Amino acid sequence: MRTLEDRPTAAGGVPAATAEAGIGFRSLPVVLLGEVVQRDSITTVVEIRNAQPGDAGDIAAVHVGSWEVAYRGLLPDNILANLSVPDRERTWRTILVDRSPRTAVLLATCGAAVVGFAAVGPNRDPTAGPERGELYAIYLRPDQQRRGIGTQLHSAAIERLRSLGFTSATLWVLDGNETAIGFYRRNGWAPDGTRRVDQGSGGVDLAELRLVRPLPAI
Repeated sequence: MRTLEDRPTAAGGVPAATAEAGIGFRSLPVVLLGEVVQRDSITTVVEIRNAQPGDAGDIAAVHVGSWEVAYRGLLPDNILANLSVPDRERTWRTILVDRSPRTAVLLATCGAAVVGFAAVGPNRDPTAGPERGELYAIYLRPDQQRRGIGTQLHSAAIERLRSLGFTSATLWVLDGNETAIGFYRRNGWAPDGTRRVDQGSGGVDLAELRLVRPLPAI
């Protein structure tokens, strides 16, 4: 069974997945596109549903597309150029077929199209108690920015964490990803002072910040 601690890499040493979706793989911290909804923007109401193995290809396409936009200038161009939708699809299919306990992958769909996803589950910090969860990932399709989809997906992810029995949660975000950090701050997350430098593909140092949020019962 693939567990949350397993961290395979894709071809060429590119991280196989995301916080960014930490369900069974090594990844970068959480990213979210289009979190800021401007006053003149259009809010798109989406359906939120559980992901199934047959959704792996759509998830991989969102995943790679969002990395290519959100991490431009934050990661070396060669890392982004080597991202592979087929590699990610294989990883996601394995994750969805052999899912770890107390984890969930949620999709935001507009009609038949998958426009975003989120992944949640137990905290990967070995010192964390069973009551602490983690938001592994939120990704949106780049062309779906500023439509309120990120807010809807985030709300669903928080509710799912709560329903899985977690009373607090953490996430990791790439230092310098100010758009994502601002979004999370507005939605109840706050830095807890914990930082780390993780070594990414090709020996790239990734400076990350940890944010925390309580999950009080409603």
